[in-house]
Amino acid sequence: MSESLIAQAVNITVIGMSVVFVFLIILVLLMKVLGIAVQKMEKYFPQTVPAVADNALIAVAIAAAKRFQGK
Repeated sequence: MSESLIAQAVNITVIGMSVVFVFLIILVLLMKVLGIAVQKMEKYFPQTVPAVADNALIAVAIAAAKRFQGK
């Protein structure tokens, strides 16, 4: 009877690990497909970064960050 119990435990373990492995493989493939889709959509919806023309504003932000950190 203990052999049957151990066999069942091994069977359940293998099934559980297989399900998780297949799920992770599917997740990786979906992430790759989404990455490709986003790259293709970038042609139609380009992201623009607003230009910061005021260097004084950047200097104030850096000074505030350093003061907040206590340096």
